[in-house]
Amino acid sequence: MVVVCIGLYSNKPNMPDFPGSEGFGGEIMHNSAQKSRDQLTGKRVCVVGYGKSATDAALESAAVAAATHIVVREPHWPFPQCLAGIVPFKWGLLSRMASTLIPPYQRLTVVERIVHSLGKPLVWFYWRLVELLLFLQCRLGSRFGSRVDLRPEQPVEIGGFSEASMVPRPAFYDSLRRGDIQGHRGNIANYSAAGVRLDDGNEFAVDTVILATGWDTDFSFLGDDLWRRLDAGDDGFYLYRHVLHPATPGLAFIGRAGTICSILTYCLQARWLGELLKGRHRLPDADIMAREIAGMKAWKQSWMPASAGRSARLIVHMQHYHDELLADFGASPLRKRGVFAPLKELVFPYVSGDYGTVVAGEWERDKP
Repeated sequence: MVVVCIGLYSNKPNMPDFPGSEGFGGEIMHNSAQKSRDQLTGKRVCVVGYGKSATDAALESAAVAAATHIVVREPHWPFPQCLAGIVPFKWGLLSRMASTLIPPYQRLTVVERIVHSLGKPLVWFYWRLVELLLFLQCRLGSRFGSRVDLRPEQPVEIGGFSEASMVPRPAFYDSLRRGDIQGHRGNIANYSAAGVRLDDGNEFAVDTVILATGWDTDFSFLGDDLWRRLDAGDDGFYLYRHVLHPATPGLAFIGRAGTICSILTYCLQARWLGELLKGRHRLPDADIMAREIAGMKAWKQSWMPASAGRSARLIVHMQHYHDELLADFGASPLRKRGVFAPLKELVFPYVSGDYGTVVAGEWERDKP
């Protein structure tokens, strides 16, 4: 068995090539090349992107640069560290109740069927309240056109599954609204000798452009034959349980699942694979695995925002995925303990400590 553990991306920066770069008089860098804010001291900086790394780069620039701009192609809903500045976001996202209210999983429980049928209006209203909270807390509006409007177009329960979902530092929105960071909504149309021009015609002078535009995947080391059998598309390649493909026996992937708590997810994937190699559970037939993969692909493509990483994306559906992994090798998906365990299962967030015995390979001691 060969196990590929390189994660979702490679060390290959995604560097979009906008027209006119050869005539630009300043420096164009990927955000990974920014090692210290000292590189930006006294510069006029333009950050391209709106993920966590882009907002971090903009904050570092605003602390020392002469001017800082951030160009946002498409706003995404932020997930603050504390909702309303009080409640840690894990209480709003990592409980079973939250995983019941998000867009339905590929396979629904009886409770989830009821919630998303008879309770559908209440689910819709709940997410509109979440949007209002985020709008007010992060001050995403334009204030009568006097500043950039960062209100996303997608509903939060859909947009939260996009590639650029983030937990921004609170100081970012404060700096943006004070004008320490100048926000622009659009895309770079071209570079000029002195700066950049956006697709809305707006131009401004900059010395440094930071492309906080993510990373490309690079699985070229697998070879053409394996890559063809993995049947990769525009959104990547799909796997059974996000680990195996029936067309590539002897090859497994740990880390091909993007969740809110990725390290925990990868630990549980490793335990699932370890239990499989020890013969503690068995794979279904190849045709059943192929149907499972096709079903997961159809489900994701029917509603998740498109991107090169959609095949691996689970985000808040993490809880459903973890339950599947544990159920496969006989561990109980219900990890809460104590007198109030049923209540905890419903509203308490799931954290790494809940899976301690599973990751350690001692999960059988949890059985009554």
